[in-house]
Amino acid sequence: MTLCYGIEMKPDITKKPGALAQVVRKTASLVSVSDRDGEIAIVETKEEALRLKEYYESQGMFEDIHPLLRMETFQPTDRFHDYGLLSAAHHYYLYGDLTFGFHLTNPQSGETDQFLFQLEEHLLGTERKKQKEIYYADRTERELIEKYASAYNVSITVDL
Repeated sequence: MTLCYGIEMKPDITKKPGALAQVVRKTASLVSVSDRDGEIAIVETKEEALRLKEYYESQGMFEDIHPLLRMETFQPTDRFHDYGLLSAAHHYYLYGDLTFGFHLTNPQSGETDQFLFQLEEHLLGTERKKQKEIYYADRTERELIEKYASAYNVSITVDL
């Protein structure tokens, strides 16, 4: 998982057709766009994100900046698309401000199977990293998931 930034622009429909092509060329001269998803340009650093934001604002095209988590071996669930995106380059990204990740500290403890069954309806996806499974869920459900873990005597560690 890598932290990067998605800068969302809103195309100004009143501009001439060639104006969007000029914005794309200028974007490429300002920053290194590593990926895209529709109107979202994805960059690797906060400095690049702020530079692009400033330019888009000057053009009246800035919509938002999204902290994104680029996933390496992500297995999405049906809930994923409300919390992330699949880019043009076929990479999965989670919105960092909407999600959190955690792993089981001692997977053999307590009633792990029951905990995982209870967790299914809350999962956005999983990722395998360094011999452990990382689970991702909605940030607002963190307290509920921690209560499930406690109820099933399962220890979890929040990764982000």
